[in-house]
Amino acid sequence: MDDKIILICAVARSGSTTLEIILNTIPNSNICGENNGAINHLLEFYREIKVTNNMIQSEFCDLNEEDRKNLPAIYGRGRKPAWYNSYQFNEVIKSIQNTIITMFKKNATTNVWGFKEIRYDGKLELLKEFRELFPQTKVIMNIRQNQNKQSKSSWLKDDPKSLQKIQKETRDIIDFYKKNQDFCFLNTLERMYNKQHMILLFKFIDCEKYFNEEKIKTILLTTRES
Repeated sequence: MDDKIILICAVARSGSTTLEIILNTIPNSNICGENNGAINHLLEFYREIKVTNNMIQSEFCDLNEEDRKNLPAIYGRGRKPAWYNSYQFNEVIKSIQNTIITMFKKNATTNVWGFKEIRYDGKLELLKEFRELFPQTKVIMNIRQNQNKQSKSSWLKDDPKSLQKIQKETRDIIDFYKKNQDFCFLNTLERMYNKQHMILLFKFIDCEKYFNEEKIKTILLTTRES
């Protein structure tokens, strides 16, 4: 597909919702909010089904398609069916892709879509699995420079270990960004107030022509983070 797919991978209270609103100023866009890490589980399923398929290919590579679907035939040839499966790998992959498309592509005219998420729990590598499914995916890594203020923001202030968690998640995001700059862009809450930086962000997602300074200013004024 030719759609532009954008993911916002963020630390909590880093302005990711504000960025989500800004990106939705792009015509025919649908950048959704969080899904409580649900997509991570789907990506883990995708990763493990690839491993399973490799084992199937290794164990039963000399069998024809019909025999692979026929468990008695495998027994008859003295095979151990520990990795026997009857699904079609490519059909399973299409199902995973279609599930994601159904979740985020709002309608037929939506050609810029994606979501933001703060719950990766040390599993940022799953972003690579997403990109295998949709190679055109661009990821905006969102952090906050003022981590002390961030740790005292909203519901984080009730967690005595919030600063420690924020610092670790921020380091993880920066490390992932440094290794994957071909499809990742590093953004901060503070830089969203810088016009040139935001132009670069829109250029990164191939939407530079939709950059609207006035709309972005209005959003930043009305959704100011504490």
